[in-house]
Amino acid sequence: MTAASYAWRRLDLDGLGFVRLEAHTDTVSAMGHEVCADGPDRWAVRFAVDLDDAWRHRRTTIEALDLAGTRAVQLTSDGEGTWTRDGRPDPALDGCTDVDIAGNPFTNAFVTRRVALEIGTETEVRAAFVEPPGLSVRPLVQRYRRLESDRWQYGDDEYGTFEFTTDADGVAVQYERLAERIS
Repeated sequence: MTAASYAWRRLDLDGLGFVRLEAHTDTVSAMGHEVCADGPDRWAVRFAVDLDDAWRHRRTTIEALDLAGTRAVQLTSDGEGTWTRDGRPDPALDGCTDVDIAGNPFTNAFVTRRVALEIGTETEVRAAFVEPPGLSVRPLVQRYRRLESDRWQYGDDEYGTFEFTTDADGVAVQYERLAERIS
């Protein structure tokens, strides 16, 4: 097993994020936390993501805590595009390949690690997009373009485009208008 940890300071609101990554011979696990203050709103999120050794999604559990209370959601996928939410089939997510936790710079690594893009090329993925702290889940078509070996452009039709840099492991370091890694 190999392990790594990462921490980010959010740029879009007051917040900190932390992720611990464990890679085993046939699975990858990421566990993380975020604590955020967005104007008068305060919230915390804890998540665990299980992937196969090719960084394909298997299961994500997310818990959020805010003034309204605690809520949780569990998403599972079979690797073939079929999803369940809290143990029940969710056809709205069918065809998604990844989970993207809104505002969390780490979840882009699910694509940058899995998809071996040549510089100057792009790919489109359909992600199960989770928005803390309410934990709404919906499909979101996302585009990734590799600009340089360590620089990417992310884009979608709702939030626009952002550039981010990655380390040698494909994990975000600087994410335009969103987050920066804490050394």
